[in-house]
Amino acid sequence: MLPEEVAAIILAETVHSRTSLRDVATRFFSKHPEMDYMKPIVRVLTLGVARNYMLLDRILVSYGYGPPNHSTKWMLARVLVYEAISGKLKPTRARKLAPRAGVESEKILELRGADPREFVKGLSGIDKLSVLYSFPRWIIEELVSAGIENVSQLLQALNKDPQRWIRFAPSVKFEDLALRLKAYGIIIEPDKHLYDVARIVKGASKAAKTKEYQQGLYVLQDKASALVSHVASPQDKIGIDPTAGAAIKASHMAWLGARYVIAGDLKPQRIREARHTLRRLHIDHIVDLVAGDARSIYVRTFGAAIVDPPCTDIGRLQYEPEVKMWLTRGDLKFYSRLQERMLRSVLEAAPRRAVIVYSVCTLTYSETIRVVRRVIEAVQEAELVEPEPVIGEKLKKLPRAQRLLPHIHKTQGFFIAKFMKL
Repeated sequence: MLPEEVAAIILAETVHSRTSLRDVATRFFSKHPEMDYMKPIVRVLTLGVARNYMLLDRILVSYGYGPPNHSTKWMLARVLVYEAISGKLKPTRARKLAPRAGVESEKILELRGADPREFVKGLSGIDKLSVLYSFPRWIIEELVSAGIENVSQLLQALNKDPQRWIRFAPSVKFEDLALRLKAYGIIIEPDKHLYDVARIVKGASKAAKTKEYQQGLYVLQDKASALVSHVASPQDKIGIDPTAGAAIKASHMAWLGARYVIAGDLKPQRIREARHTLRRLHIDHIVDLVAGDARSIYVRTFGAAIVDPPCTDIGRLQYEPEVKMWLTRGDLKFYSRLQERMLRSVLEAAPRRAVIVYSVCTLTYSETIRVVRRVIEAVQEAELVEPEPVIGEKLKKLPRAQRLLPHIHKTQGFFIAKFMKL
């Protein structure tokens, strides 16, 4: 089996199961350890296709193939076109694989080194952006509705590898950590906004493999995500994170001086990940884990809460571009209703003067501005306040909120709003 075929199998299974490329690839190679040497090229091919699938479809359709679908056969055709445009498709490989993909090798070979913009001629506006950057039209419409300027720059940034960040423990001095990580070939520099965050300049792939990481001296966390706990201001308070996932933000509340933190998630796997994280960071005596989420609040005496519910993950597409291959407007409606319900539940349960931070790693109008406005209307005792520290951009349509954008702030796409219970 060739790398292109492996990539096609992984891509098809990813979309079929709505699972991350990373998880599907891990399962595949665990069953086929003899193919481990293919991992680097398969990763390049799968990410490339996921980031450009709509453009690849347009090219294939222009050659008379289609209709587009997510079958293994069509995925192989996408892989071959992507490899050809990248200038890396060898004629012998094309002639061997093209029949299996249901395409003609000579037509595919004609594409070697072609300029993708040639295939969007005749399109304009949102239609052109949609195909060129391979984002469903409804996503771009949502981003425009959210008041994001220079949407094309945002889409371009979301189709690139992300900037990586770390958050280090309060007992750790940056200079000491930087010196120790340099020995591994990892170069970091301090962030100018958050005192406990550093940017990885070099060696990001090694960051989770060091002795210092295993000792709990730092965690891998995007700067935008780390900002959320700073906005929550948990020092000397009881904190809750009822949508905790792997407890990264909950652990940050503990590091920022929370007296006690309760973190919850519905998925047993996420609870196990959270438990492992807390033990590695040596704070499992400060953070308790419960099975549950923000729809049913299990504590009434808290001073700071983080509500970071499931979302479309559009702000994380640098990490998981495959998500846009299966997202639908129906998913958007489901998530926005869930987010509204979770945020409202926490606000209604919160005691007076409690701080509640709503954050999502997405940028759509429906999951950000609309959710906040609807909840404010429903919960009269909740007031929207400044989400300090403000290091993102303020929103014209919702001034007391901030968002971070990958093409401007070198972070995930993130939305943050802060409430005070009156």
